[in-house]
Amino acid sequence: MIRDSLRFFDKLAFTVLLALAISGLVLIYSASHSLVYNTYFSRQVLWFFIVVIVFFIVYRLKTELVFDYSFPVYVGLVALLALQLIVGTIIAGTKSWIKVSFFSVQVSEFIKIPLALYLAKTVTKITLIDWRSYSRLLTIVGIPFLLIALQPDLGTAFMLCSFLLIIAFLKKIRTVIIVFTLVTIAAGGFIGYNYLLKPYQKDRIISFLNPEKYKKSSGYQIIQSKIAVGSGGLVGKGYLNGTQSQYKFLPTRQTDFVVAVLGEEFGFLGISFLFVLFFLLFYRQFNIKVQSDEEFYYVYFFNGLILFQFLVNILMSVGYFPIMGVPLPFVSYGGSSLLSFFIGEALIFRIKANPFLND
Repeated sequence: MIRDSLRFFDKLAFTVLLALAISGLVLIYSASHSLVYNTYFSRQVLWFFIVVIVFFIVYRLKTELVFDYSFPVYVGLVALLALQLIVGTIIAGTKSWIKVSFFSVQVSEFIKIPLALYLAKTVTKITLIDWRSYSRLLTIVGIPFLLIALQPDLGTAFMLCSFLLIIAFLKKIRTVIIVFTLVTIAAGGFIGYNYLLKPYQKDRIISFLNPEKYKKSSGYQIIQSKIAVGSGGLVGKGYLNGTQSQYKFLPTRQTDFVVAVLGEEFGFLGISFLFVLFFLLFYRQFNIKVQSDEEFYYVYFFNGLILFQFLVNILMSVGYFPIMGVPLPFVSYGGSSLLSFFIGEALIFRIKANPFLND
């Protein structure tokens, strides 16, 4: 069985995943090697080896078993998110972390997997999205969304909305529900901006529209990122030679703005290489044969989430989207993010191999 599972293992897609993760290590080293207390690179290397081992453990799991346990795992992680609001460790102004030994685990990254699995099971039973099914889907996504937003981590919470967008594209939905949703979003945006958002969150939205006006405050990151990407030209300034990143003008360069480091040091060709890797990944992972509707929806939910987060991060880095603290999948620093994405992809690799396996 092990020989068969490896025989039908998508080696090209896995090579792409490794190439993305290793590219991340290269960029994280460049972004952080000049720091006095630099543990970013060494921690990410350790996470990389852990992630590869966990990937193959998850790949061996039976898909039916994974779907069967999706709801209990979803409930368990929701409970952890609620607990995190009480005992979570505050890092960068949010209670997004639980301290485990010398690691900090971000629970909100892992909720994406059982959420995608449980939504896939739920959507399979729905032919037309009416008010009843609409309420159920909103509840499933809304509970973790609210708990993550309260940390507050609006970037990660916003990524969960991609599931609802994908459902809207894949399923029939009543027109009145679409109209109701759009009106609710508009009203919620108005109320949220005026009464719920904190001053720094409002500043991020305002500075996105006119960063030059806020170049000494909330617009600083966008301006520095655009300078870094633009100054790279065709081939970049060379590895470890980027001025914005090496002289620390660019904040959070190892996480949210890692693509700016890539653009500055490797130029248009480096960013093009990154785009090719993601294109190959999406091409391989979307074009697969599945044995059930549940598998179909999970593949589209999880890959759609990665695509959505990829686009938001890229647009954020070049000033076409508000800064939301959204890392680049597989590339940005963060062990929890890397592990969750690899686990989610391992399940898709297993789904791809299922038609050729007997157990």
